[in-house]
Order: sequence, then C-alpha cells, then structure tokens
Amino acid sequence: MFNLNRRRIQQNHQHTPWHELWRQPLAALIRMPWAVFFGTMVLIYISEILIFALIFSLDASNIKGDPVMGIPRPISFAVGAFFANAFDDLSPNSPFVYGVAVLDLIAGLVTLSTLTAVVFSRLSSNETPLIFSRHLCISNTQNGHLFCRFVTSDKSQWLNVNYSLSLIYDDEPESGLWQRRIVPLSILNQGTPQLSQTATLTHQLDEQSPIFLMGIEELQRRNAVIMPLVEGIDESTGSGLLQTHLYSIKDVLTGYRYGDLVSTDKRGQRHLNIQKLNNIETVGGATQITG
Repeated sequence: MFNLNRRRIQQNHQHTPWHELWRQPLAALIRMPWAVFFGTMVLIYISEILIFALIFSLDASNIKGDPVMGIPRPISFAVGAFFANAFDDLSPNSPFVYGVAVLDLIAGLVTLSTLTAVVFSRLSSNETPLIFSRHLCISNTQNGHLFCRFVTSDKSQWLNVNYSLSLIYDDEPESGLWQRRIVPLSILNQGTPQLSQTATLTHQLDEQSPIFLMGIEELQRRNAVIMPLVEGIDESTGSGLLQTHLYSIKDVLTGYRYGDLVSTDKRGQRHLNIQKLNNIETVGGATQITG
C-alpha cells in the first residue's frame, strides 16, 4: 500500500563502527560488511591451517600416505584435519602428530561453529530498520508540543512496540559536583500493538515538562541530548527490535512542525513518501526542506 522504493536518507544509527571494536571481536564480525566478513573468515581459516601446517612440519616424516595434487604433506594433513574430511590417505604415525591433529580438528569445529553462529545472527537481526528525522520540532515553547518522527526502512512489521523519550543533561547537585542525569519525558502515544511504517512521538510542553521548566538555552548550557527509544518484536522471525537515536539541543527547531509524509492518489490509496521525512514547515504553514 505504501511506496518505499525511493530511499535517499542517510541514517546515523548510533552504533560504534565495527573497525573500532577490536576488544569485542564477535560484535565486530556481526557489524562489518558482508564482503569484509567473508574475507576475514577466509583469512582466519588460512591462518589456522598454516599454523598447524608449520607444527606438523616439525615431524613431517611421521605423516604417512600420499597427499593429493602434490601438496606438501604438512599442509594437506592440516587441511584434512581442520575440515574433518578424507580427501587423501594421510594418517598420523606418532603420538605428536596424532595429538596435534586432534587439536587441529577441534580448532576447525570451533571456527566453523562460530562462523555458523555469526551468520545466523547477521541474518536474523534487524539492523537499524528505523530512520529518524534529522530534527526534532517544537510547535511552541509555551504549552506546545515536541515532535519526534521516524519511518521504517523496510516493509517488515513489528508487534507490541513501545516508545519512550528521555532527556539527558548535566546536573550539579552540589557546587563543583557534576553528573549526567536522565529524565523520562512523558509522551502522548507510548506504544502500539503493531508498527507498520511510520510514527510520531509527541511530548507536551506543560508545567511538568523539564524542557518547559529549564528552557532551550539552559539545556544547551547543560549539554543536553534527547534520546528516543523504540522496542518491539519482529512479526516474521520473533527477533527483537531495539533502536535508539540521539538529538542534541541544536537539532531542536522551535516554531516548526513536520510536513505530511502520506499522500493519497486518485484511487484512494495512501503512499508513504519516505523522501519527505525531513521536510518541516512553520506553524503558520510555510514548507521548508531540510535535506
């Protein structure tokens, strides 16, 4: 029903780049591009096989049999043990070679299991399916509303979706003692049984709102950010959806609201114009495009 063919919006998904996750190799493997991932796994295989081949070469005379295609015995035996195959007639003839072969077999099983688990995790995960608008909009700082809008970048559907908005800022409970404080912002729509393609989170700027009480200038002084959080369950796979985004106070536009995303054609069908996600308009109605 909705047309999502035009997708020209770049998304800052707030994830640490994979190449900075050297202390978390599993997370790096899950986040790196597919081509880099498979290239990395090939290098891991080759490195492990060469290491065991070097160890086997210390006692190559006790590797009995004929290798295939004239490949050196240590390399051929290391490949056979690593992948648990029987491509040749090589066999150990000493306790040393036999023990190393067992370790080679275990290393191959662990590596293959890890690869399978990582591939399954990559295929079953929803990697940043939501695209958040570039700016937050405030219609009026006096009894107005703050709006946060996002759309889904695919046609999947999520069930039991919950929304939240949090204000994070520097607080000084005692003179010279600063700490980061997190305050939940009440929103008019806290969730939906099913999220299809778009939603707008709305926070009322009343006397209970910390944004109303402190004001935009004070929040800027306190290095404040606003964080929306969306969580739910994928309808098809049952995997979880959990995504956040961070807005600085500089991303908040006062006196604006979002332009329409949904249009209706001559047949009465509605279409979601995802390329208009960042379109805003003044409260008076003048439309502006922010990229």
